[in-house]
Amino acid sequence: MFSNTIIGRVVYMEPAVHEGRQFLAIKLAVSDVSGNEIRVKFNNANGLFTAYKNGTLVIGHQLILTQFDVRLNSIRTHYLKDEMLHQLKYPEIALTKVRAVMGSAPRQKAEVPHAYTDNQQVEELAPYAGKPTLETVPF
Repeated sequence: MFSNTIIGRVVYMEPAVHEGRQFLAIKLAVSDVSGNEIRVKFNNANGLFTAYKNGTLVIGHQLILTQFDVRLNSIRTHYLKDEMLHQLKYPEIALTKVRAVMGSAPRQKAEVPHAYTDNQQVEELAPYAGKPTLETVPF
């Protein structure tokens, strides 16, 4: 058991059933300060499952995992295929007894670029009509 806080983004989730119990299987992408990535897997049958059902929890959503008695179930770095051992692109850690808090939602991609004017009305930006040049610009 250990106490920790893990912040990551949802990269995979699906509803699942085991022994008649429904839950949401979730996989997060987590990066360290050096840019190394791992995947953290856990299940949730309460708030996150409800958020998934009503469309609030989506791929890319940030989750914050906290708990005082998190249990580490497994660490996986390789998988077996055709009797050959292959390395995972991202090592996986499976946890139990995790409390998850929803963080920021993924950013929405803007379909049309916009700019704010002085009176704070949104207007569409006109496409650039000029041609690039290397002429000196006077200041």
